[in-house]
Amino acid sequence: MSPFVSTVTDLFSGDLATVSAEIHNLRAALLTSDVEVTWEEAEGLSPGEIVTRYVAARGDHGTRHWLRGLAVEHDAAQPFGPRVVDELDGIDGVHDLAA
Repeated sequence: MSPFVSTVTDLFSGDLATVSAEIHNLRAALLTSDVEVTWEEAEGLSPGEIVTRYVAARGDHGTRHWLRGLAVEHDAAQPFGPRVVDELDGIDGVHDLAA
C-alpha cells in the first residue's frame, strides 16, 4: 500500500472515531437531560427554582410556558401564601392595577 493511501486511510479512520465519540457524547447528554426532566416532572420544582429557571429562560417561550404551567399548579395547591404566578408576572413587567 502506498504511503499516501495509508495516510488517507488513517486520517479517515481517525475522523470516524472522533465523530463516533462525539455522537456517543451527544446521545449520553440527551439521555441525561431526558432523565433530569422526567425526575423534575415527577418531583416538581420548588417555587424558587421555578422563578430562577424562568429568569434564565429569557427568550425561550416554550420553557417559559412550561414553567408558568408549573407555577399555576403550585398556586392551585397552595391557596394561601405568596403566589408564584404573581412573581412571574412581575418579572415580565405585567402589573394589574387594583380597581
